[in-house]
Amino acid sequence: MNRLFEKYKWLDNVRNLTFIFVGLVVIATIHRLWLGNQSFNNFSIFRFSFFNLIHGNDLYILHPDQYNDLYKYSPTFAFLMAPFYAMPRWMGLFVFNLLNALVPFWAINRLNISSKAKSFILIFIAIELLSSIQNAQSNGIMAGLMIAAFASFERKEVVWAALFICLGFYLKIFGAAVGILFLFYDKKLKFILSAIVIGIILGALPILVTGVDGLIFQYKSWLHLLANDPAHELNFSIMTLTQRWFHFTCPDSWYLIPGIILLLLPLVRLREWKNFSFRLLYLATILVWVVIFNHKAESPTFVIAVCGVGIWSLTEENKMLRIFMLWFVFVFTILSPTDLFPPYVRHEIWQPYCLKVLPCIIVWGMMTWKILLGRNISLLPEEKANA
Repeated sequence: MNRLFEKYKWLDNVRNLTFIFVGLVVIATIHRLWLGNQSFNNFSIFRFSFFNLIHGNDLYILHPDQYNDLYKYSPTFAFLMAPFYAMPRWMGLFVFNLLNALVPFWAINRLNISSKAKSFILIFIAIELLSSIQNAQSNGIMAGLMIAAFASFERKEVVWAALFICLGFYLKIFGAAVGILFLFYDKKLKFILSAIVIGIILGALPILVTGVDGLIFQYKSWLHLLANDPAHELNFSIMTLTQRWFHFTCPDSWYLIPGIILLLLPLVRLREWKNFSFRLLYLATILVWVVIFNHKAESPTFVIAVCGVGIWSLTEENKMLRIFMLWFVFVFTILSPTDLFPPYVRHEIWQPYCLKVLPCIIVWGMMTWKILLGRNISLLPEEKANA
């Protein structure tokens, strides 16, 4: 990493990286506008959710006159899309993409690590983030909220941590997973009470436009959709990989129960709770876990997992292993969906065999082993905040 910044010193500069991230937004938005109406489908789903909410339409059925596919987010998320519905479509798309780029940028910059480490993570996730933005997805915001919750805990700002976790939950349910982190910190009761109050307020916000009965109807419809919505054939998860490789199909609980146990087991290492590097590595584990164990994880979702991989690399002392795995993730996970891979490889090998998720599964296994059994877990000397 040091060699990278010695050769390209301009990369180790927050202002320069800000221009890069804004540039990604401009490129992605122009690309969407150039492709035409069909390319707006994801954003149309988000944007029209507010229209359907205020008109009492069922959010969770097909609306083919507005967009393709189903809206699968909370009624609260639909309510928060009000500004984007009010804006002209091109402006709303630009602002939405800008949020997806700058929220993770802001969150990573709040971490108590060196400026070079922050710059490296931002550069490492840039292409994956661009892929998510090109699809007008909300995964950048999701990654940012999860990392921001951790940073707030570290700064003893438990109310802010509760807000970010609750926002993440109403954006995508798995965002609540970072709530586990509260166990590492003081003011536990204050956090729990804050999360309950904020969660209730955010969950009830749509009452302002739906009324009580209307909101209850939307929540019932949402729960029904979540209970009956199958995985898409283009999803990438540990479940999909085993199905494609071994033709083995079983209930998701067969994966989730062992996965949850492995996620929670490191918590028994009570003596490590005061170790910042342990807590940071645990955050990385959660970021990867919520993607690879999500049977509905699509390719753009992997910006969340890639953030976790970038953070993990700051704690891996084996240089050869660290470099190899970073390149493995960069090529197989980040680059493989792009046009740098021939269409035949993408459509006949990468996608059918679910190869995008493989490097992340391996890294997750490595970090889980380390956080369970590793001794003297610490940041690499050059990645510490005072470096």
